[in-house]
Amino acid sequence: MANPMAFATQYTRTGKPNVQNLKPYRTERQKEIARQTAKKCDDGAYRSNAPVSYHGAPKQRAAA
Repeated sequence: MANPMAFATQYTRTGKPNVQNLKPYRTERQKEIARQTAKKCDDGAYRSNAPVSYHGAPKQRAAA
């Protein structure tokens, strides 16, 4: 059986998995812009090209 989580991580050139949480989110102002610029598509969904933000990289722990 194939691994269902095969694409859950991105591998860097060093082969270490990149498991940062880089999910997009919109601030209140970005949501307002998205509502103003949204267009209804053929499938009935509203879509907008309003900007999104991404969570920054996690803080690096100090070496012990």
